[in-house]
Amino acid sequence: MERVGAVILAAGEAKRFGSNKLMAELDGRPLISWVLDAVSHLDRALIVGKYAREIIEAFPREVSIYNPFYLEGMSTSVKLGVRFFQDKEWILFVPGDMPWLNRRTVDRVLSAASPSCDSVVPIHQGVRGNPVLISNGLFPELLQLKGDVGAREVIVRYRRCEVECGKEVTLDVDYPTDLSSSRRPV
Repeated sequence: MERVGAVILAAGEAKRFGSNKLMAELDGRPLISWVLDAVSHLDRALIVGKYAREIIEAFPREVSIYNPFYLEGMSTSVKLGVRFFQDKEWILFVPGDMPWLNRRTVDRVLSAASPSCDSVVPIHQGVRGNPVLISNGLFPELLQLKGDVGAREVIVRYRRCEVECGKEVTLDVDYPTDLSSSRRPV
């Protein structure tokens, strides 16, 4: 998938979690490592912020981009990702706190891309999820985002395709209790 770049959004402060949730262990591995596995077949870049040093040290072979403006909100990470992958046809935006994503789900989202879509949004039983795939036609608008907003602010105004996926597209980690086995998809 040379025409797709994956941006792993990993610059948040994790205020609700209380510490660096991306390095919290899930089945003996850092949470973010599961996300990296799910997109291992794609060109990818981690956008890091508050916990940059810890993440970069743990994953020295990953391309990591430090976002010095992470306190200004998610839009600053989205824009860095777009600039990094500006020559790609598509960018897959992947929250770093979704450890139950897998390659099969990522490939399902990627396979739904078509010229009739400006974006591809995974859904589970009518609930919008992540990761979201966005075409280069929307890159200029993504670069105009400001504050603590993500790509949703742009994609809702354009042609989006939806693809039914499993529950994993709606599950992220906000609190330490979210790591319990009761939240995991079957």
